Amino acid sequence: MMTYKELIIKLIQEDLKHCQLVVGLDQLGLEASNNHCLELLDIVADLMQVPAGNLEFDWGRVYLTYMSECTGLEVESTSESLRPFAECCYSDLCEILSSANGR
Repeated sequence: MMTYKELIIKLIQEDLKHCQLVVGLDQLGLEASNNHCLELLDIVADLMQVPAGNLEFDWGRVYLTYMSECTGLEVESTSESLRPFAECCYSDLCEILSSANGR
């Protein structure tokens, strides 16, 4: 059975893959980013219990930075190559939450 952490990392991993594909379609002139949003950022934020406010903004900025950076990586047939990138994203998101809690 998948742990909570593994579930969140897998969602991030699949969002990274989706982002790569949508940006690729945009580059072909198909304007996919305006029509295909999975809203996984909101699901991941809920699962990680990100509070509203400035922390939410900082957390979201980090998440979206990873989504943007993944578009420079080679697109493969599966999302498995994005797993390490998703794990780094998760760690950075946890760090933002931890630093806000004074841990």
